[in-house]
Amino acid sequence: MTSLLDRLYAGQSNKRLFFRQGWGDLPLLKNLLAAGFRIPPAQDLTIVWGHERREKGARIRQGSYVSPFDAPGFPRESRTGYIELVLPQAAKQETPVCLHFAATGDEGFARRRIVLALPLVRHGIGSLILENPFYGKRRPPGQHGKMLNRFVDLYLMGAATVQEGRSLMQWLRREGYGRLGVCGISMGGHMAAQVGALSESPAAIAACITPHSANAVFTEGILKDYLAWDVLNRELNGSCRAFDFVRDFLNLTDIRHYPVPANPRACFLVAAAKDAYIPPESAMILHRHWPGSTMQWLKGGHVGAFLFHRRDFLAAIVKAFEQL
Repeated sequence: MTSLLDRLYAGQSNKRLFFRQGWGDLPLLKNLLAAGFRIPPAQDLTIVWGHERREKGARIRQGSYVSPFDAPGFPRESRTGYIELVLPQAAKQETPVCLHFAATGDEGFARRRIVLALPLVRHGIGSLILENPFYGKRRPPGQHGKMLNRFVDLYLMGAATVQEGRSLMQWLRREGYGRLGVCGISMGGHMAAQVGALSESPAAIAACITPHSANAVFTEGILKDYLAWDVLNRELNGSCRAFDFVRDFLNLTDIRHYPVPANPRACFLVAAAKDAYIPPESAMILHRHWPGSTMQWLKGGHVGAFLFHRRDFLAAIVKAFEQL
């Protein structure tokens, strides 16, 4: 049985539907589906840094860069990326650094800084926090919070986040940091899993309440009830079912398309046994694809994991780095 808290939260937080403006660039989506799974090369980027400040034993500064992602339809507002670097005061090149990806609706840096990055400083681990395209200062006008207007926006957000994540890992290596990792919760965990799997060197990976594919979230989990299916079906003009197209397209994000991480022992997964958003079997698919990874099961659901198990997420990151 799935979590009652998950179902109550889904009903309250999704008053608007995802993709209520339809597919967006449907020809682009069809071309991408026809082309199949592809991995573009990582690209260099240049970061412009702001002033440094001190907080709770950490050195913190924010930076910006031009996104290396430039697909048609990528909003002008999302083309500038924003990050926050949180390092121990005595940090040096040997200091491990973890790249943090955002969960659905997690805008800005404050939540991840307070919940994860500052506690990680006490373990001697630095953090680089990425603001998602389509979120916060990168949110295009007319988008209500996390509710993406068009299905193509989901592709653009995910592809851009992975591309930027790979470029940021490359930047950290170029700066001399050798012990690198990635982490994320929910959608952020899926982004972390993809970037970690594609890392040029062994990386610590902490993926918490994470699906193996976006398909599991939007066609199997509770969010399938909060998509504008009537609009999506109408725009297809009977050529196929919207559900089938969404399922087939999102299968491109299946982690099984990606290589197994170079050091699976440094992969720590946390899953919720009663998760209504991410079917537990989806979490197991990820675990099985990474033989040697560690899986921890929580008793509750997705929302309860967010509210009550942050220490487990933090511990997963620390343990992942201990295996590098």
